[in-house]
Amino acid sequence: MGRTTIDDVAERAGVSKSTVSAVMNDSRPVSDGTRSKVMAAVSELNYRPRSTARNRMRSGRSIGIVVKERANPFFSEIADGVSRRAREAGYTVYTASSEGDFAAETEIIEDLQRRDTDGLIIYPVMNDETDLTNLIELRRARMPFVLMEHILGVKANTVDVSLLSASKAAVSYLIENGHRRIVHFAGPAYSTHSDDRIAGMRHAFSESELAFSDRMVVQAGARMEDGYRAALDYLDSVDPDDRATAATCFNDLVAVGVARALREKGLDVPGDVSLIGCDGIDLLDFMPTPLTTLRSPRREMGACAADILIHQIEADTQPDIQQVSFEPELVVRASTRPIRSVGAA
Repeated sequence: MGRTTIDDVAERAGVSKSTVSAVMNDSRPVSDGTRSKVMAAVSELNYRPRSTARNRMRSGRSIGIVVKERANPFFSEIADGVSRRAREAGYTVYTASSEGDFAAETEIIEDLQRRDTDGLIIYPVMNDETDLTNLIELRRARMPFVLMEHILGVKANTVDVSLLSASKAAVSYLIENGHRRIVHFAGPAYSTHSDDRIAGMRHAFSESELAFSDRMVVQAGARMEDGYRAALDYLDSVDPDDRATAATCFNDLVAVGVARALREKGLDVPGDVSLIGCDGIDLLDFMPTPLTTLRSPRREMGACAADILIHQIEADTQPDIQQVSFEPELVVRASTRPIRSVGAA
């Protein structure tokens, strides 16, 4: 079911729609008792009347997308998938970025609600500052929404990727190819996917004869400069004889930054260090050394989220919750090679 309507308010207050309209617009006298009942129903249902002027101007419905990083091509490709499917259904799409800040995410969601957006697709910020207020308020307002990351304990429409198993597959691939010293350049705290990637690495090691150590996890971030900085710090701090022969990265942008740091230190990819990214963004097609990556179907994910949201918006009754998980594909390219090609570990 969609957002609260004037019919819902009228039913809760036990009055007619015209009476609710009169109270909201102050267009004719209404008794204090009736006004109190209407306003109580408005508060209980968190009813937000649409602007009459805006309704006259609107040529269709709209969807809002809240992403985490404006500059990350992964999110722009997701948004492209949403936009194409939404336009086919007659919806306009608005995109905004929280830049990993929970307070900014809250403001964006509130602004999109004020703009009478019909539904939201959200990449939620999950860190120590995060609570579930945003989602609670959306439910109270009966605002349709789809999350693009699963939140433990939250029953909501979700479109996500199974990164734990994918990360395990990537690390297992490196182990099977003779690598014994592997590091992971981890993502930001505001993403649950950061933990999933580390957990996948742990699982891969647990199924091998190798021992996992927390020292194998290097804190980086989500941007190219994060990978570049973290890799320089790592290379400056590690003994060359103990240096990793392979690295996995939170995403493809971090991998690009790591590759630059390796080049500046006179190290070759994959001659000295095999490198694996994650996401499979279009940018990889233009790299001098094609990057091995865990490719997610970004545009398909966006289209799936749009389908779920539009169905939720337009359904006469509350649809069943849908939780869809896509499985990334390990795409092996020139940035990785067996350890036997570069000497023993």
